[in-house]
Amino acid sequence: MNTGPADAEHHKDRQRQEWDRVAAGWEKWWRTIEEGAQHVNDRLVDLAGVARGKRVLDIATGIGEPALSAASRVGSAGWVVATDISKQMLDIARIRASTTGVTNVEFLEADAERLDFPAHSFDAILCRWGITSLPDYPNLLLRIKRMLTPNGLFATSVWDEASRPPFISIANTIAQEMFQLPPPRPEPPTEIPDDTLESVMIRAGFADVRAEKLTVTLELASAEAFTQYLVDVSPVVAALLSDQPLMRQKEYQYLLAQEFRRYAAVDGSFRVRNVTICAVGRK
Repeated sequence: MNTGPADAEHHKDRQRQEWDRVAAGWEKWWRTIEEGAQHVNDRLVDLAGVARGKRVLDIATGIGEPALSAASRVGSAGWVVATDISKQMLDIARIRASTTGVTNVEFLEADAERLDFPAHSFDAILCRWGITSLPDYPNLLLRIKRMLTPNGLFATSVWDEASRPPFISIANTIAQEMFQLPPPRPEPPTEIPDDTLESVMIRAGFADVRAEKLTVTLELASAEAFTQYLVDVSPVVAALLSDQPLMRQKEYQYLLAQEFRRYAAVDGSFRVRNVTICAVGRK
């Protein structure tokens, strides 16, 4: 599907608003999220060769990862720049950095597809789960390559969509039926269709490209807890509920939790397992 500049800008504006809307939820749940994802942060930092004294860029950092993990590696002799389109998410990242005493990270509100750092600015560039949310990710890959120093490394991760649990589609279906919503509007394409992350990076000019899979597990106390988590952190679900009265939102959450109980463990706890693909390429 072809989309013009106006469509892409509208998509980004809506993304910015939606991520700002759920920022408080990410602040509430960040420990649960990062306990499940810390090994992904560590692996991306390893793949990118982040070490003491390095200059690192983290694109679409959200509430600060893997920027904060990279900052602990580069030490006081190094520097990390972390960018995101959402001011509210960056505010949380700054608080996290401040409370842990991290001073070698600079957080910048910026559109990933318009980053204009000079050529050879960074020894390593990271992006956790941000590439496929962008309408023009192939162009971003070219920009990333330009910003890297010679032999610099870019490490990124994307979700393996084929293995993702159906929770968002369940949430969508229940909302469509309950609120009698119109079909969702088509978005600019953000998947990597009929392709692999490695081949996309190779076409952008990266060398020594390799990929691997990791499992990400979120652990919650119950189906009800997972429902609240999803309502709090998912831009998709938050958008579905944004115009609904509070009582209807509560009714929706109850129905959603009832459906999710089918996926709970015998003891009632709830584990969400996703597979992420991590890849690295050299300039």
